[in-house]
Amino acid sequence: MSTRLRTNRRDFLRASLATSAVFGTESALTVTKTRAASENGGTAKNVIFMVSDGMNHGALSLARQFRENAGGGETRWTRLYRERPVVRSLVETFSANSCVTDSAAAASAWGGGQRVNNGSLNILPDGKPVRTLHEKIQAAGWKTGLVTTATITHATPAGFASNLESRGDEAAVAEQYLERRVDVLLGGGRKFYSPELKQRYAAAGYAVVETRDDLLGLPVEAGKPVLGVFFDSHLPYSIDQRNIPELKAAVPTLAEMTRTALDRLAPASDGFFLMVEGARIDHAGHANDAAASIHDQLAFDEAIGVAVDFAEKHPDTLVVLTTDHGCGGIQMNGVSGKPEQGFAPGIYNASSVFFERLGGFSRSIEWMKQNGVQGLSGPPLAEAIEKHTGLKLTEDQIKASQGLKATFEDVIQAHTGVGWTSGNHTGELVEFCAVGPGAREFPALIRNDEEHAILLRLLGIS
Repeated sequence: MSTRLRTNRRDFLRASLATSAVFGTESALTVTKTRAASENGGTAKNVIFMVSDGMNHGALSLARQFRENAGGGETRWTRLYRERPVVRSLVETFSANSCVTDSAAAASAWGGGQRVNNGSLNILPDGKPVRTLHEKIQAAGWKTGLVTTATITHATPAGFASNLESRGDEAAVAEQYLERRVDVLLGGGRKFYSPELKQRYAAAGYAVVETRDDLLGLPVEAGKPVLGVFFDSHLPYSIDQRNIPELKAAVPTLAEMTRTALDRLAPASDGFFLMVEGARIDHAGHANDAAASIHDQLAFDEAIGVAVDFAEKHPDTLVVLTTDHGCGGIQMNGVSGKPEQGFAPGIYNASSVFFERLGGFSRSIEWMKQNGVQGLSGPPLAEAIEKHTGLKLTEDQIKASQGLKATFEDVIQAHTGVGWTSGNHTGELVEFCAVGPGAREFPALIRNDEEHAILLRLLGIS
């Protein structure tokens, strides 16, 4: 044996002995794998499938950093990685006709198990419909639920239960939900439910609710389905809902809707599948609105807490956390401040200060545009932005706004350091994690359309 080999072997043995001294006869890695094997094996009675729509890793990272800056500690999502033996994967998100998917095709990959063209819901490129996850699960005796901060008829929830050529036909989605008896439907989209349609839901046995108080006051009636539509279109951004008393009183949070859905589905003797979507993270990406993105990601994180608490009390429940695609490419970019700005010399020395400015935001860009700020320029615009965001425009930015050379997005990026690659969906690999019975069945790299069959297998449905 060569000197080099003997030396490497001695080093390996020393490392092994050191590990044994700290962890006993098993290494920490072995302990973690053993626990994961016992906690993540077997089959599931219930599945809570949670979708942070449009979330890239930047959105997940910024929400975590923001929560810690605000004194709230680590997010529930990333804390799971520390405390539980989660199974993590990267997901390829392509659709049938593009390396950048839309939400309808992405949800259809989960809901139908096959890739379809962007814009369609469980309709193959040759025009043939695909049998949905809802239909398969329902036929086997399980209950199903869909919860979202978008319209309940929007692309992601519809992808689990509908077959349509166009995702834009949301009125038809509302009809299909009733025909196919989805047990729990909670979100926005009141405009797609006429009084006559709501009456038909009620006649079919659904509890129909339209306010937060009505939702929270619902009795738990085993077996009775529920339809809740709490806004004409999408639910307001969380940053607006939390800071405007009228919205806070009228519109439930994603966590509250998730809790109600679980209360409603838990009595199901055979089990249930619940999809929970934080939809407006995607919308914030399209709008390049960093504060709205962060606050909706944190609202989604609160819903994760509800799901994990439920799973701890019902250990036969699998929890999946994922996204359908990225959107906008949000990232915190390094900022180097100058001494004349009050910063000590250093590389990226202003990054933390710039990012912390997002803590002063109390409105989304959407709300500001819808409530008069859009038409302002010069000093009035500067005053409005400072009122709703805490940002103070520079003289150059005020002048630029008078010439319509600056936008909200430009100003916010200049003052916070948070930037975007576009206002479109992105095609990178995205985050997936699972914890609970059957989680270890998901491989470390997976296509979005492969998840469908695994979910069915874990529920014991062929």
